[in-house]
Amino acid sequence: MAEQEPSIGKIEKEIDWSSSIGVPMPVSEVEVYQRVEKIEPSLLENGVLRIQALIKLFALTASSVDEKHVFNPAKVFTNEVEINSFINLNAKISREDILSIDHQAAVKNYAIRPGHIIISGTMKLNINYILHLVLDGTVTDFVNNSPINGATINVRAIESGEIKATTNTGSNGRYFFNKLPPGIYQIEANTDTHMPDQKISVIKTKDTVNFVLHQ
Repeated sequence: MAEQEPSIGKIEKEIDWSSSIGVPMPVSEVEVYQRVEKIEPSLLENGVLRIQALIKLFALTASSVDEKHVFNPAKVFTNEVEINSFINLNAKISREDILSIDHQAAVKNYAIRPGHIIISGTMKLNINYILHLVLDGTVTDFVNNSPINGATINVRAIESGEIKATTNTGSNGRYFFNKLPPGIYQIEANTDTHMPDQKISVIKTKDTVNFVLHQ
């Protein structure tokens, strides 16, 4: 049977940030801009994604002519904002499962104060990653509670009854599916020497369905 295609997980996160730019001169008019200098993702334990970003801020003062008809050219003042954020993904995810990290930064507000400009903004992150949905469980014998090796486990679509995936239990009686799309399934377990059994599974991210078979 063809292997199921993995599902794609999507997470959107908006991070608020604030900073200031020192301005060693009185200003009345200013334009503020930002630029994302770098964004560095790193995957920590238990599927926690760490995002470190650096935003460069620019404050552009307006040019002017004073009362002595002296031209004062526009000046640019800068500062940097460091962002450190943590996002919970999936405990079974690997770095190779992260497909893309899109980002968009924006300045929301700024206020001119004596000696500095106070700035606030946001950074929006859109993360696409492979979502390893999991269905697992054990199959044991009713009489002696021992694991059943080689039991056939079928995953069927509820409406059509079509088998979407199949596997066999190991020597410890366990079975495992890791690439099932989210949905509602009928799980069946059977052997040559036991009565078959069926149960319903509702998979969003993970479900465990155990079977106890009678001879």
